[in-house]
Amino acid sequence: MSSLDTLHAPAPLPGRIAPVARGVHWLRMPVAFAPGHVNLWAIEDEDDEGPCWTLVDAGFPDEATRANWLLALAGDLAGRPVRRILITHCHPDHFGLGQWLSAQTGARIWMSFGEYLMAQAWFATVPASEMGLMADFFTLHGLPPEQSDAMRFEGGRYRRTVGEVPVAMRRILPGEMLTIGGDAWQAIVGHGHSPEHMSFHRPNDPVLIAGDMLLPKISPNTPTLPFEPEADAVGQYLASIERFRELAPDTIVLPAHGDPYRGVQTRIDALQSHHAERLALIVEQCADAKSAADLLPVLFRRALDSFQTRFAMGEVIAHLNHLWQTGRLRRLPPQDGVIRFTQP
Repeated sequence: MSSLDTLHAPAPLPGRIAPVARGVHWLRMPVAFAPGHVNLWAIEDEDDEGPCWTLVDAGFPDEATRANWLLALAGDLAGRPVRRILITHCHPDHFGLGQWLSAQTGARIWMSFGEYLMAQAWFATVPASEMGLMADFFTLHGLPPEQSDAMRFEGGRYRRTVGEVPVAMRRILPGEMLTIGGDAWQAIVGHGHSPEHMSFHRPNDPVLIAGDMLLPKISPNTPTLPFEPEADAVGQYLASIERFRELAPDTIVLPAHGDPYRGVQTRIDALQSHHAERLALIVEQCADAKSAADLLPVLFRRALDSFQTRFAMGEVIAHLNHLWQTGRLRRLPPQDGVIRFTQP
């Protein structure tokens, strides 16, 4: 298969569901930021009390998404109680309404321990997630003080956005087999985009609920963060998506953004090629020593606000760390308080 085979079923209207695979239904919630929506999923399930739903991801915590959930729960999802809510990862567009949706339905949140702890850390602003640490980290990688200092006043953004996080959850272990609707679904762990991202694979009548790991048109952000300053998030991500290569070629991939498709191996190849091109460009640019901030305008050709700069700097540092740790670049000792990288 040389290109993705997009499933051309129309996306459901907000507050409605649409079947996308046997027993699996699609919800699409609009959001006010790129890419403009997030896909959520409802799987037909059954427990000792009868038919029920298992949901995957809760969506972004805004009033429109709350209204659409209430419409779905009173409409297309009515007649079956929601018994559990699986969370792919803790980013607000996936987890933000988790506690609210749990309270609405009485269902338990299920998620990986790494994502649960990351959400708790960001929500409480523990020392490792304090914005001053990020500002100092980006200053060390060359971001001018007038840009990094603006980040110091952005503390508590996750708490303000999400509003509440669950105290209790049910932990999903990497590789765990979950029974949903009589089918076995394996939890496949991924790294690089978030600490312990979970995708869910049904090998029988193959479906992959991919979260952000295998988006059809864009590559997810893979940032190095200040509490793990030498992390090779790019290498972690590329190794993670290789785990999906063994899936059946006719697997229906259900991404968090964009349309469902078939062609998992083709998409893995494209994502690897994308990162290979970015890495080659960085090596070329580092003929003379460069900091991560020096490379921002090379890799991101549009103007970036303070929030976007956080994502972009983390992404560039991750690529530099990957090249340094694989021997394609040297990391120089800080000069004038800035870390730079150059060709060997």
